Amino acid sequence: MKSIFQSFCILFFFILSFSVLAQNKIVIDDRTSVINHEVENILQKKFLEKNLYLTNSVDFKEKCNYYFSSILKTDKGYRIEVEDCDNQLLGSVFAGSNLNSSPSEERAVIIFYNIRDIIDNPNYDESESYTADSEPDIHPDSMISEHDSRYFFAPSARPLKKRELYYNTLYFLSHDLQYGVTDRLTVGMGTTIIGLPVYITAKYSIPIQENSHFAIGDMLMLGTYGTNFFGNLAFATYTYGNNHSNITLGGGHLFFDPGNNSEQSSSVVGNLSGIVRAGKYFYFLTENYLFNFKSTEFAYRQTFLPDGSVIFQEGEYNIRRNIWYGLTGIRFVRKNNELVSWQLGLTHMLIVNSDVPAPYNSSDWDTFSYSGGSTFVTFPTLSYTRKFKL
Repeated sequence: MKSIFQSFCILFFFILSFSVLAQNKIVIDDRTSVINHEVENILQKKFLEKNLYLTNSVDFKEKCNYYFSSILKTDKGYRIEVEDCDNQLLGSVFAGSNLNSSPSEERAVIIFYNIRDIIDNPNYDESESYTADSEPDIHPDSMISEHDSRYFFAPSARPLKKRELYYNTLYFLSHDLQYGVTDRLTVGMGTTIIGLPVYITAKYSIPIQENSHFAIGDMLMLGTYGTNFFGNLAFATYTYGNNHSNITLGGGHLFFDPGNNSEQSSSVVGNLSGIVRAGKYFYFLTENYLFNFKSTEFAYRQTFLPDGSVIFQEGEYNIRRNIWYGLTGIRFVRKNNELVSWQLGLTHMLIVNSDVPAPYNSSDWDTFSYSGGSTFVTFPTLSYTRKFKL
């Protein structure tokens, strides 16, 4: 009888130990941006003391090794929730109305002890459960957008967080990767399926206020029109608004050298982009570029003389090209995975050329492909984006 009891105790201890060790990781979905780099470092140390590893990524093959915590913003303040791998709510607690304004160390302590208390003492009450038809009183701006750093292609001044990787493809023909080196510095690169062009980007974001961000950056382009092509766009941009609905105004200087002894050119570039949330998983967005540059064109004339000889003349002149280029459409965020989105819309481009100057605008001169006036083209756009939290 004694040996049976001892065996039962050993088995019970093994089962208890396995259940404790099974859930040894925790993910915090910070939907309010209260966790900065300093808070995250403090939380990692405190959770390790309790044999919990704080991580930003989830191996869904081992989902039940994780606790899932969320920090939400309600009309009354901040709320912390913890769920298990079966989406069962272990508990929730009110974390005060001024969590975002607390010092980083105090903020980390509040978050840590509230989460640990819920894990150690689950207080879930079935009468307080909610379904998709009866959601809690979450402030609509508390659900963080995973796609606030970019529009179709243009960057906003809002950064990726540290160790976030953002992938974007247009028609699955061009591919772009952006990586958060720090909570402010984002670097990236892109190309097409044929390897041309290749570009490298960098953006440094500076938060001014909660809904106000400024950024400076650069994009180096190689091989756009040929292997000798070189281009560079230095830019600055300002974004006002939250991560769901905002507007971005940017400006920069574009320089490009087509190579092959072609004419170098440059232009001031303006950018106006914006996004508006129209539903929980649905957005309207647009990005627009305005720029103009000088181009050298050539005209030709043949004059037939009475003796049958021909005089061939060539002239050159400068014109201005004013271009409005943009993409406008909608963004769908997947309901079961907010890290994924699809963008559908139209690409539109308006080119307004200056008139051919005298004397080359007469019928005596042939300008071949060039003519003044305006041209407008549009075609459909499809893009796919995916964020990875490494």
